[in-house]
Amino acid sequence: MGDHKKRKEQLTGIVTPLPTFFDSDYKIQANKMKKHVRWLIDNGIANGTGVLMAHAGLSEAYLMDESEFQCLAQTLAEAADGKVPTMVGLFEMSARVAARKAAYAQKAGIDFVQVAPPHYFVPSEEDVYGHYRYITDHVDIGIMIYNTPWAMPQPGFDMSIPLLERLCELDNIIGMKWHSFDVNHFVHVMRLFSDRLNLIDNLRVISLGPRLGMKGFIEWWTNAAPRWSLKRLELMRAKKWEEYDEFVLKYQTDPFIRTAQPEQLSWVGMGEGPTARLTLKILGLDAGPALPAQAPLSPTYEQAFRNAMTSSDILDYADWKPSIVA
Repeated sequence: MGDHKKRKEQLTGIVTPLPTFFDSDYKIQANKMKKHVRWLIDNGIANGTGVLMAHAGLSEAYLMDESEFQCLAQTLAEAADGKVPTMVGLFEMSARVAARKAAYAQKAGIDFVQVAPPHYFVPSEEDVYGHYRYITDHVDIGIMIYNTPWAMPQPGFDMSIPLLERLCELDNIIGMKWHSFDVNHFVHVMRLFSDRLNLIDNLRVISLGPRLGMKGFIEWWTNAAPRWSLKRLELMRAKKWEEYDEFVLKYQTDPFIRTAQPEQLSWVGMGEGPTARLTLKILGLDAGPALPAQAPLSPTYEQAFRNAMTSSDILDYADWKPSIVA
């Protein structure tokens, strides 16, 4: 099996889900993706500071076919060229399909797969364990567990402590992208597993996760504003918790609660495509249209979100220029 220690050293820092560049006919623009990845590397997202992830939720992977998955995996591996750890997301009901895609990613040179639990109905813990077990039995690639309680029918599915104990025994399970709606459970898992799994913060309640052992955080603003994410990582690694909290509150919390009413930023959708593309477009990165048939955002939502983003001063950190991918 692969070098477990090396993989744990790689799965740290800023885990950045990449947008998928589309033209007006929804064809992947691989050349633009390569230029984007190389720009991120040149601007500090490299070995030791982060991981770049294609075919993620933000990439609209849940609406793509297998050929598009292969295109994104191959393009990311080629563009990264060993200068930054790479990852692709898997969102499969079928363990066989997930293992086949993971094997393709491994062969292409991808370092990790982010694996969401299978679901149509709410799965049992045996279903979920069997899914990860099947992949680890068939493919030698680093795996980041993805806890997705929001994606399940009620009552939802949270990775339990007994299930995580079992998953930690599987080869190639390196970390977990961790989020839970139950704050006590969120904390308990961090206290119990931060020495066994590289936990990547996907709840991002100021410095709570990093203080309790998180090795990194998910951040999509990195795509256009890497200096902002690197500043946050610097504060995290220096354990400057007061500065870290002030930084996050200033840019990601206060602008959204002080410039808009909750109902103005209320949104229901089947994926992150429309909201992620709006965020990045405000930061200067237009990756093309969201895949159909995701409903467009309302004008009220879009204006309120723009007001919040611009009032946060995040544009001072946005270094992306359209000419980079011209």
